[in-house]
Amino acid sequence: LAPTAALAAKDPRCAGKPAARAARFSDTALKGASAAERYTAYVQACALDDVVALTQALVRFKTVSSEAPASKNPEMAAMGRYLETWAKAHGFGFRTVGENDVFELSWGEGTGEPLLGLVFHGDVVPAAGHEWKRAPFKPVVVNGRLHGRGVEDDKGPIASGLVALAMANDLGLKPRGRVLVIIGNGEESDWSGMTKYATTEPKPTHVISVDSGYPVMAAQSGFVAWTLEAPVGPALAAAKEGTIARAVDVNAGEFLTQVPGTATLKLAAVKGQTPETVLAAVKAAIAAEGPARKDLKADVKREGATVVLTTHGNAVHSSVADEGHNALWDLSAVAARLSLEDNGIAAMLRVVSQRFDGDHHGDKLGLAYQDALMGPLLVAPTVLRVKDGAVSLGINMRRPRGEDGPTFNAALDAAAKRVGEETGGQVKEGKGRYVGDPHVADTSGPLVQTLLDIYKRQRKDPDAVPGSIRGGTYARLFPRAVDFGPAFPKEPYTGHAPDESIALETLDLGTRMLAEAVHTLAIAPAPEVKATP
Repeated sequence: LAPTAALAAKDPRCAGKPAARAARFSDTALKGASAAERYTAYVQACALDDVVALTQALVRFKTVSSEAPASKNPEMAAMGRYLETWAKAHGFGFRTVGENDVFELSWGEGTGEPLLGLVFHGDVVPAAGHEWKRAPFKPVVVNGRLHGRGVEDDKGPIASGLVALAMANDLGLKPRGRVLVIIGNGEESDWSGMTKYATTEPKPTHVISVDSGYPVMAAQSGFVAWTLEAPVGPALAAAKEGTIARAVDVNAGEFLTQVPGTATLKLAAVKGQTPETVLAAVKAAIAAEGPARKDLKADVKREGATVVLTTHGNAVHSSVADEGHNALWDLSAVAARLSLEDNGIAAMLRVVSQRFDGDHHGDKLGLAYQDALMGPLLVAPTVLRVKDGAVSLGINMRRPRGEDGPTFNAALDAAAKRVGEETGGQVKEGKGRYVGDPHVADTSGPLVQTLLDIYKRQRKDPDAVPGSIRGGTYARLFPRAVDFGPAFPKEPYTGHAPDESIALETLDLGTRMLAEAVHTLAIAPAPEVKATP
């Protein structure tokens, strides 16, 4: 992105309180300029500082929904109170829907269906402190980037939307109908609250979610959660000659929607072996696997009588799993070179090695298919745990259109059967299978075309076309809804990764484009509909 005027130097017109600032962009101050031109100038000159400050305020609330649901999360309640105060200070309405399930800010008059809905989520994924270089909930700006959990996913976008509306209101602009900012608080864990909202509340004519990328994301893959499990148990059969160790624990991944950045296997020596011989065998396995994996990063150490193997990858959001490096793949590959007792952990690692390693698209499971717009199926094993005597593998998939639900479920049944047969019945499918449907908006409709036109002009990219995401955002809950930002093509997306950050240029340009969308869709006079002769 090119540096913007707002980043290059402080504009003196932005000094003071909102009323004073807005007066410098009034029709009196900018004679001859249209309302759209004045609004554009105001946002371009003054929005970024407000967006950064509001993002930082929101990030300080540790709204990790997987640790506590919205109804029981004091940080979520505190953020709601903050947003209510902010809304009243800027002339907006505010209400809480459900038990902090949704925060809704409103602008404009009318009792019918809202004209425009800007959709976001206020919850964030966990931030393991040991994986971060900075405190995740103490946001800071360093070298032109804002750092902190949620700055990209989704608190920076919330701030962009709110500041864009506040600046329109500062200038005395009025929408043709109600404009809503809809903030769901369970996107990273439990969608039930937002699903109820989307089902029961009046639906806006146009819905824009700012939770994925540009140019305009008009389609979303279906979200799939699938689990394999096995009792750890004793060895399935008598130990073969040469067996050196027993797998006693395994751990990979933080949550279902993040590719694991580290994976750990703990081994104990079997009878006749020693920790030293196990340690030597693991070192040899790492060395043997190295030539086949030039990016292999693995280390091994003794912890008392236990030998601990750890592999290191690159944690990314599971919707872009093919842009990261799955540490679980490497763990299974090294383990495959070891002679282990055949218990449940060893069996599960063999499944990962044989049916997942090196395969992003489900070919080895017999699941692969693809769509011209939405691309191929994406498959990522993300969470491996031992609990209550069982080992479980959580698998996240993103499926395109092209296969209906029953067909895909049948393919999963066949894959589970195959895995069971290959492991002598040790590994079976666990509970909780979820197969979501893909979402596709009208790519030729006015919403997509309006946003695409804004993107083409602002980015000087005349060849941009609507795209598809593998992620699942709240847009899928609203008919014809799309995603518009915040990530630009070819920029790294850090939303679920350690050290989440976003470029100030990205925040700035995203705010300006969102403001233009608000003006075009909700403030400017509606286009005339010519009567049919």
